[in-house]
Amino acid sequence: QWKQLENLYFREKKFAVEVHDPRRISVSRRTFGQSGLVVQTWYANTSLIKSIWVMAISQHQFYLDRKQSKAKIPSARSLDDIAMDLTEMGTPKLSKVVTLEAKNQLIMASNGSLISSGSQDSEVSEEQKKEKITELKKKEKLLQEQLLQKVEELKKICLREAELTGKMPKEYPLGAGEEPPQVRRRVGTAFKLDDNLLPSEEDPTLQDLESNFIIHQKLVEAAKKLASEPDLCKNVKKKRKQEYADAVKKLQEIENSINEYRIKCGKKPTQKSTLALPGERIP
Repeated sequence: QWKQLENLYFREKKFAVEVHDPRRISVSRRTFGQSGLVVQTWYANTSLIKSIWVMAISQHQFYLDRKQSKAKIPSARSLDDIAMDLTEMGTPKLSKVVTLEAKNQLIMASNGSLISSGSQDSEVSEEQKKEKITELKKKEKLLQEQLLQKVEELKKICLREAELTGKMPKEYPLGAGEEPPQVRRRVGTAFKLDDNLLPSEEDPTLQDLESNFIIHQKLVEAAKKLASEPDLCKNVKKKRKQEYADAVKKLQEIENSINEYRIKCGKKPTQKSTLALPGERIP
């Protein structure tokens, strides 16, 4: 009977069962000092011995589970209760002898044994289980922190992509009931002046006027991009159109100043703003 079982173990081609029998006293070296302990042994190839040992362990676990359920739950358990036990993420039951770790070791090990729940080795095993669970919880917490960090990085990347394309990518992580943020496409208006573009006039006054013209010409191009941006509200669009018109007017005034100075110095006037802006206006 299962209540008389002391241990189940295998080693290579040997499978043994230790049971308590009050009517007999074993004299083997393995059971020295224990009365009534009988060892029954079978021999076969290693794969068969492993299979027999696994089946015996599973059958004994089934016996322990039934014994515990009868002691704690007199009535029949519902399917919901069974499902909750199967999905429980907490500490394994103290009466459970075979854990997942033991099953993984079974495949690689050349021997194994089942220690009865009342022995000293079982207490040590339970302590090891608690330490293992604590270690796994620490790893879980560390992985959750790393996951949150990666999610924040992914959000930043998706927001940058949305600013460039005007459309939020589907990879943007969303929580339960969270709506994706509204991002407006960013218009590139930055510019850099090349030193080669600046005129090298001998007259410093004319050189300052020419440099000022080039700078305002870039400002007009930037104002035009902002005014041409789609999906703008009416007030913002009107304001940007006015800023673009003011920038064009300022550019014309700078060119007029350049031409007046050139005529004064006996040089021909230019039409730089007309060539730079060939009638392209915001409708």
